[in-house]
Amino acid sequence: RVARRDRHRKQDTARARARVLARARVRQPMMIVPSLMSARATLPLTLTAVAVVAAVSVRPRVLDWLRVRSQLLWMHATLLGVNEDGASSTTDKLLRWPAVQWELYKLLQLEANHRLALPIPEQKAAAAAAVAPRRWWRRGPFAPRRQAAPMPMAADSPVIKDLVLVGGGHSHVQVIKMFGMKPQPGVQLTLVTRDVDTPYSGMLPGYCAGFYSWRECHIDLAKLTRFANGRLIHAEACGIDTEKKLLMLKGRPPIAYDVLSIDIGSTPKPLPNASPLEGVTPVKPIDGFCKRWDQIVSRVVSGTDDLVDGDQPVHLVVVGGGAGGVELTLAMQAKLVKELEALGRPPTRLRVSLISKSTQLMPQHTLGVRNRVERILCERGVNVVMGQSVEGAVDGVLHLSGGGQLPFDEVVWCTQAGAAEWLRDTGLDLDANGFIAVQPTLESTNVHGVFAAGDCAAVLEHPRPKAGVFAVRQGPPLANNLRHALLGEALEPFTPQSVFMGLIGTGDGSCIASRGPLAIEGAWLWELKDWIDRVFMAQYSELLPDMDGGAADQPAEVARNLGEDALETLAHASMRCGGCGAKVGATVLSRVLRRLRDEGHLPPTPPSVLVGIDSPDDCAVLAPSALPSVHTVDFFRSFIADPFTFGQVAANHALSDCHAMGASPVGALAIAVVPFGLEAKVEETLFQMMAGACKMLGVADCALLGGHTCEGTELSLGFCITGTAPQKEIMSKGGMLPGQSLILTKPIGTGAIFAAEMRRAAPGAAVAAATSSMLLSNHQAAQCLLRFGSAGCTDVTGFGLLGHLVEMAQASRVRVALRMGQVPVLLGANEIVARGIFSSLQPANLRLRRAISNEAEALKHPNYPLLFDPQTAGGLLAAVRAERAEACVAELRALGYPHAQVIGTTLQALPEGEVCVSSYVDCEV
Repeated sequence: RVARRDRHRKQDTARARARVLARARVRQPMMIVPSLMSARATLPLTLTAVAVVAAVSVRPRVLDWLRVRSQLLWMHATLLGVNEDGASSTTDKLLRWPAVQWELYKLLQLEANHRLALPIPEQKAAAAAAVAPRRWWRRGPFAPRRQAAPMPMAADSPVIKDLVLVGGGHSHVQVIKMFGMKPQPGVQLTLVTRDVDTPYSGMLPGYCAGFYSWRECHIDLAKLTRFANGRLIHAEACGIDTEKKLLMLKGRPPIAYDVLSIDIGSTPKPLPNASPLEGVTPVKPIDGFCKRWDQIVSRVVSGTDDLVDGDQPVHLVVVGGGAGGVELTLAMQAKLVKELEALGRPPTRLRVSLISKSTQLMPQHTLGVRNRVERILCERGVNVVMGQSVEGAVDGVLHLSGGGQLPFDEVVWCTQAGAAEWLRDTGLDLDANGFIAVQPTLESTNVHGVFAAGDCAAVLEHPRPKAGVFAVRQGPPLANNLRHALLGEALEPFTPQSVFMGLIGTGDGSCIASRGPLAIEGAWLWELKDWIDRVFMAQYSELLPDMDGGAADQPAEVARNLGEDALETLAHASMRCGGCGAKVGATVLSRVLRRLRDEGHLPPTPPSVLVGIDSPDDCAVLAPSALPSVHTVDFFRSFIADPFTFGQVAANHALSDCHAMGASPVGALAIAVVPFGLEAKVEETLFQMMAGACKMLGVADCALLGGHTCEGTELSLGFCITGTAPQKEIMSKGGMLPGQSLILTKPIGTGAIFAAEMRRAAPGAAVAAATSSMLLSNHQAAQCLLRFGSAGCTDVTGFGLLGHLVEMAQASRVRVALRMGQVPVLLGANEIVARGIFSSLQPANLRLRRAISNEAEALKHPNYPLLFDPQTAGGLLAAVRAERAEACVAELRALGYPHAQVIGTTLQALPEGEVCVSSYVDCEV
């Protein structure tokens, strides 16, 4: 507006001056010459003023662009003498000089993007602004390019096809993001991964050098999968049945797929005659290496300030002379020397060696790169052994192929990659090294519908080295072809690049660039590499867009190639009957029960069950027992995407009431709600959920008696549990006595963590820890508490720790003291509530804060909000005699309850009659 106003003023002034000159030209013609002379004299001043106004009025980004381009133009001018090292003659140098300068020009273009890039928080704001509608007249010539608005997340719709991704490699993280940005209605995306945090291999040397934290170089797969509205299965794949289209998993039933993609990376080839216990640490899996690296750092920096006679320095040996081994060697050496210098200790406490099977380091790179690397290794005192391989490791000594021996304290194994062993039994075509053979479309050469990418794949027509850059580049074409396969469309071939930019960090803030004939070194290259890596990681965390919910189209596009049955099923999706018309069909039920029985998932039926699931009837019949019977019921909708895990949690939650009273479960009746869909998908979901439930029922020696299934909008599961217990051994909420210790067997925080997980705000590690806690049965804990004479017990569930503690205090009529600092809390729970994220049940539970006598003091403790956090499958809260409490906790921890803790004591008994609510709980801060 200011510029437009100034422009209008200048136009008005020019028109007025033109009118004055016209009148003067008529009245006094001789005045024209002096006027022209005056205008000529003021021309430089006018041009200067115009330049100033233009510079002020244009966007600041234009000035930045001009500044950066000028800097890089000068930088390129100073580097015109750079050429490929090792040219055989002057003629070769002249012929190769244009190619080197062209690669240098492209490198400087990348540096220009780096210098012009906005910080990551500003990038997210700019992306959001670019999506917003803008008037055409407000778009300047250098305005940022408008981005396409993110696609709305797919609403709940019947599942037509299952896309299963195995492994969280560099290609798959891009697939997940692309399916999150553009969901495919009717497709259920499932990620099967052994680790919920996947490392970025390009940042591993920087992590070793101390430039990055563990969190900065890992992608949170749980958050990313939630962004894509997919489900994450925390398990390890171990096989594939390509005929039945089943993926085999360790410790649980196989899962069905329609389209399968594998990106599990690679592993270093094992060292002959050695094991990890002998000080040999493979780089992969990277998580195991990261933990071991912290121990190596502690070992080197510990000890005396100087070496005395007879002492030997810590000898670190890196096996592998490729780019990864060299970069890792430089990073580790720089980090350890820096740590020693910070403690005032001499670098002589450390000795580093590098072993290469090849006679050259980094043989895939040019002579110029190799010369620079060898110079840096020599300057740092690294002992380089080339042309020899390691044949074995015995008693702290490496035996080399040339007959030599090299003593070591720590060995880092970073050799040529190998394939996972279980791929050999899948029936997939493999190359000579055991990697999955794929076509240029990244589909298996012999099995339709199975894809592979990253290090575990070998594109036969375009062989490339095992490098992260190729896995990253395969992500978009893999996502496109997976979508084509789901839709029954033709696949598109992909030709990977033959030359890539290699940025090799030296661990001290410098870097070597290698691309084609180019070899250049400098600190600015490390800043460029750091920027590239951080932006790549931010794409899967901070820069993920906030997707808007919205109704998705019916998945007819996916169902079309399945035939008329699928289309007819979808046509009736919105007209489902209620009442008994909503029951799951008998054919589906019979098949599910047959699979549960044939695959050994059903728990054994005890003699007390006269009529059960083995001989179905209208009711289950139990034999009468001389012991009192215990009955409980629980039911809730799914909050976990994995139906097998949800079935386990639902069963464990229902059984906990029985355990809390010291009863032995006998039988369970299930009520299950399954979302409507294709018959095969409904059957698979029901089978997975009931298989998980049966696994937990089997742990408690509880038989599945029968149940009821129906269709609904959300996956839900509940159980009615029947048990028995000797009357004298029944634990109850009213069994506490004054002077006892309060014991909690499991940590709290599940409500807040899964509330954050629904908002895509919970770390994957926190979700994994909460899930593991919910899967821990209270069966053995209850038996332990009975052995230590507990008579007062309850399970901590929906009312939160404080709510159930108040129930026990009221029933027992005793005051209790709660030690706030002793309450065990799940990983990440405190950070989540500190950000203001709570369960939807938290406000109702918060009403019981009036039971705290010193609420103002309790508010100061960070654990205070979690006292009201509702728990799912929580631990047992019990009272034990004070003198036996520590022994009871020790036994609980030995039984597999590592967070069991004494969290308070019971005080004096309350008098008979009405008692003020605020007299029940004292919080010790």
